Amino acid sequence: MNEDAHIRLMRKIHEYYKVNQTWEAKQTHTAGMEARKLLSEIRSIASERREEIQTVRAEKPKIKSPKYRQSILKDRQDQNN
Repeated sequence: MNEDAHIRLMRKIHEYYKVNQTWEAKQTHTAGMEARKLLSEIRSIASERREEIQTVRAEKPKIKSPKYRQSILKDRQDQNN
């Protein structure tokens, strides 16, 4: 499992939290620019992480719920009778 994107995402979120506190307190132009920049970086890293997760999910077999399996078994039994 590649944790790089996850770790980078968490670091950026912590960074954003600090900058956002400054923005909320002072609402300066600079703090607003920094907050928006970090939000953009968070969005980019989140997209990367989303792709990683989708890749892993595509490789794994689909697992159906127990209720779904029971309904399939019941249908097969009904067909056999």
